Amino acid sequence: MSRRLWLAGGLVFGLTLLLNLPAAWALRLIDWPPGWQPAQVSGSVWNGQAQQAGALGPLAWQLRPWRAQLETGLAQQHWTLTVSGWPWHWQAQLLPGAAVAGVNSPYLIGGQWQGRLQIDGRGARCVGASGQVQGHDVGLLTPWTLAVGEVRLNVECQQGLQGLADVQREGEHHLQARLETDGGGIRVSGQVTPQAALTPLLVQAGLLKAGDERFEKVFGAVRR
Repeated sequence: MSRRLWLAGGLVFGLTLLLNLPAAWALRLIDWPPGWQPAQVSGSVWNGQAQQAGALGPLAWQLRPWRAQLETGLAQQHWTLTVSGWPWHWQAQLLPGAAVAGVNSPYLIGGQWQGRLQIDGRGARCVGASGQVQGHDVGLLTPWTLAVGEVRLNVECQQGLQGLADVQREGEHHLQARLETDGGGIRVSGQVTPQAALTPLLVQAGLLKAGDERFEKVFGAVRR
């Protein structure tokens, strides 16, 4: 057998192995944070499923050179994340879908979500963002019941990619969180009333001093 045939055979074997690489084997090579190791994994790296990973589940993904899609359940809702295009011009979209049953998790969040988030980028740079995802009647279901209220999520690209969250329950609290990916930190601020159900939890977490109604806290090195 000629050398060319040996090389062609090796190339076909390598491509076949790569295309059918088991997801369960590949995911075991990753050093996951505690509690986030994917469970009950099946399929391949390119087209697979997992029952749960942390608070997410069930999960299903499809990977192609020009498109990647992840579908999962979170906060009693089905979510679809799609990234398409090429490194020099790509687009990411996040869409909430139908309600789903929650996976086993110490914290379970419920609510009704709608909207769309879109990010346009070139290389590692975010060049545009649009849309908003809104959560109505959002609340903590376990380990205890707590009404959170209305939630708005959006992103900005003016000074690098930033994620913004606004949480409000009329007459009780108004919280805001900003994730600055370039600065590597999260800035959380808010205002609460003394009778707000969230006040004791914020005090216990060290975000709010007893007797205060306003707070601001930075986690990580947020760029000034």
